[in-house]
Amino acid sequence: MINTPAYIFNLDILQERVDRIKSLVPDIELTFSIKANPFLVPYIIDMVRHVEVCSPGELAICKADSIPASKIIYSGLLKEEWDITEAIEYRVDIITAESPRQLKLIEKVCAAADKKAKVLLRLTSGNQFGMDEETLMDLVNNIADYPHVDLAGIHYFSGTQKVREAKFEADRNNLYSLFDAYKNATGSMPAFLEFGPGAGVEYFDGPSDDKDFANFETALPLIKDLEKDVHLGIEMGRFIASPCGRFETTVKEIKKSKGINYVLVDGGIHHLNYYGQIQGMKIPEISVSDVRNGSDKYCIVGSLCTTADVLVREVELSTLAEGDVLTFNRCGAYSVTEAPNLFLSRRMPCIYVEGKDLGLKQLRDGLESYRFNDGQN
Repeated sequence: MINTPAYIFNLDILQERVDRIKSLVPDIELTFSIKANPFLVPYIIDMVRHVEVCSPGELAICKADSIPASKIIYSGLLKEEWDITEAIEYRVDIITAESPRQLKLIEKVCAAADKKAKVLLRLTSGNQFGMDEETLMDLVNNIADYPHVDLAGIHYFSGTQKVREAKFEADRNNLYSLFDAYKNATGSMPAFLEFGPGAGVEYFDGPSDDKDFANFETALPLIKDLEKDVHLGIEMGRFIASPCGRFETTVKEIKKSKGINYVLVDGGIHHLNYYGQIQGMKIPEISVSDVRNGSDKYCIVGSLCTTADVLVREVELSTLAEGDVLTFNRCGAYSVTEAPNLFLSRRMPCIYVEGKDLGLKQLRDGLESYRFNDGQN
């Protein structure tokens, strides 16, 4: 029995998703960025070549789950000497450098430990991540100043939820401009490119899987071209994990006010946060545990003392009753950790995984968030 509110992550759907991606890019290394869903780490590790770790906390999760260091790319915008040391001591396969300062820190840590590290230099797409081409090429040209660094290649990610060809064409221009400069300086292409295509995921207007892979196919020409020129890995988090998760929440009260049927559930925006969902104006895939004759229009709200706690502003469902369970689908990525769990000190959701070989397994009971908001605890 599932106690609500709860997230349930389906491992069979996860495997099917990975298999479908691999069928389109069978010779490309696949990386799962665990910020999309850290609860999937021990289950997805055998499905992918690498997991991308973007914080010391995520590295701690990998250690707790006994993830082999050889399967870790240690990334992240901010790195300090202490967490670089931790990553090097764990012997992560690859570490990224977002800036000259980070490359200097990696060299310092490796020199002190008498070790070498495989390093990817991150190219920016015009935001706070990575370095511009001039700065990156200056490091390439002076890589001899970093004798404990094995320059393994380039890291590039330009954003998520991309659906238009123009976005991928901009990626092409950025990457091939760098490749030309790199080849002119070194006589060869980068040994490896870790590329995040950022193909869009459909949350609200189905058919979802068809639209997802139409978006992915928009990125395929660029991926195929890159594959011809460099050893390529593609990093995907949202695209892999989104369809494998659902959120279940119980109807606790139904009341009518000024002609609106308000459905109060034991979940809310502190648990569920779809990409781009603003005060419930978009309607995700929802199912109801007990389907009855008749239907009505409902406004589904959570338990927080804020008018922002609206999961769906208006949706027509079969007639609801207290005790019904509403299931929100396609929330396997980000939502479980991205929603503001600590707001109003409400209980955090239970976490489950399920699969045909595993059955249903509870990973975490609901946590009392007040402990994090009380200075005496």
